[in-house]
Amino acid sequence: MKMLTARLPQIVALLAAGVFALMFFMTVAPRIGYRYDLDFDEDSVLMQSLRLADGQPVYVAPNAVFNPHVYMPLFFWLGAVMVKALGPSLPPLRAISLAATLATTGIIYYVARREGGRRWLGWVCAGLFLGGFRINGFWYDVIRVDALFVALLMGGLAVGLYAGRSRGRLALAGALLALSFLTKQTGLMVGAGLGVMLLVALGRRAWWFIIPLLLLSLVPIFVLNATTQGWFFYHVFKIGSADPIEFGRGVSYVLFDVFGVMLALSLMALLAAVFEIRRSGRHAWRVQPWLVCILMGVAISGLGRVRVGGNLNNRMPAYALLCLAPALLARSVRGQAEPWDTPDSPVARWSPWVLTGAIVAQFGLGVYNPLRYMPTRQMRQAGDSLVARIAAAPGPVLVMMHPYYALLAGKEPSTQIATLWYVRDRGVLPVPADMEQRIETHYYAAIITDQSDFEVEPAMHGLLTSYYVQAAAFDSTQAPATMVGVVVRPELLYQPRAP
Repeated sequence: MKMLTARLPQIVALLAAGVFALMFFMTVAPRIGYRYDLDFDEDSVLMQSLRLADGQPVYVAPNAVFNPHVYMPLFFWLGAVMVKALGPSLPPLRAISLAATLATTGIIYYVARREGGRRWLGWVCAGLFLGGFRINGFWYDVIRVDALFVALLMGGLAVGLYAGRSRGRLALAGALLALSFLTKQTGLMVGAGLGVMLLVALGRRAWWFIIPLLLLSLVPIFVLNATTQGWFFYHVFKIGSADPIEFGRGVSYVLFDVFGVMLALSLMALLAAVFEIRRSGRHAWRVQPWLVCILMGVAISGLGRVRVGGNLNNRMPAYALLCLAPALLARSVRGQAEPWDTPDSPVARWSPWVLTGAIVAQFGLGVYNPLRYMPTRQMRQAGDSLVARIAAAPGPVLVMMHPYYALLAGKEPSTQIATLWYVRDRGVLPVPADMEQRIETHYYAAIITDQSDFEVEPAMHGLLTSYYVQAAAFDSTQAPATMVGVVVRPELLYQPRAP
């Protein structure tokens, strides 16, 4: 009985982790094979992967046919491999993100078990990451770069921090963080931060990390820029950094992200830092470098969130690293050498319950109803209805936010209007001449719009309504809505205006 009572805190924490892991897999299972967009970005990521698979140029001047994302190319390269192997569809690319999410979960388990010294802490910290599905915007399984980015980031940090003086492991860590940069731009910031830590800790041996990091990061992007006549840097760095920064979004990030939906994890990380500083002073970062990594994760997540348009996916690096906080705190508490910290002391008796309470509280911040985020039969039928209607049109159809739907209907896809808006420097530059010509000459037999901000901006909307007229409106039984991020749904059908 006494043993059961002693183990009760960890049993409670493990049960909470198990419930949220089950919720995650229940929610994801029907989403992976769903034929239509969970997020409108899925559509354009698939089309970029298809273009790479077909050997067509990606980083080009703004045009009516195709415009690229502002992200780095690695996910799209992997997507192209899947498209070549299995054909153009959404499920194979979602499998990349799901596999990356499970890899991150495994890395968190390994690090937490190693740092916390307890297997159950590993399982709980891994469960906390899966339990953050709602907190991170339900983006773990969506066709975006974020899940792959976080997996490579966590893998690079784990290999680097546990490399010791092994040259091979240091080089592998540099390669993994270079790949994280080739997935999302902020990966290089974390790579640089770890490089500085390793230089201080290991001296010249740290160059076995730094050289692979720099070579694998910089050589590919300069080659890409040279072979695309400068368009790669234009899209990925100029346009990628064009979103304005707002001070108010930074305040919201601190109040409602770090000390809001991630409150319990953040407090555990702060308490672990206090204990380590109290014990080791200015050498605390050497004793527990994962606390520095958490700080870097919070910083790059904040850099994404403070920009206009920075959505919940930007929380993922900070949240993944903060999921290590319970294990780091448990290690810090055990490391205190105070006389009162004995097996029979109040601290020894109550600290497991305090830790479990914080863990359960964090799970509580991520509660959601799985049924609400699963595609329904009605959504599938609505998608089929829309594709049939597109196929029946007597010519090309511009599906402004969902070019893949045109491809499903056997039509030639055009650019997604959201990516066109971005490459036009957020709508500042004119509509490309070939897009103007297509609309003015009624190239499209029909144009379908979601009425999103990208479509109703003055230049594009004015061009559309000058040469096309609204012919029909769709309800939810005729066109499916997305479920993640900015929720949109095909709403209006336009046909050529009579001369």
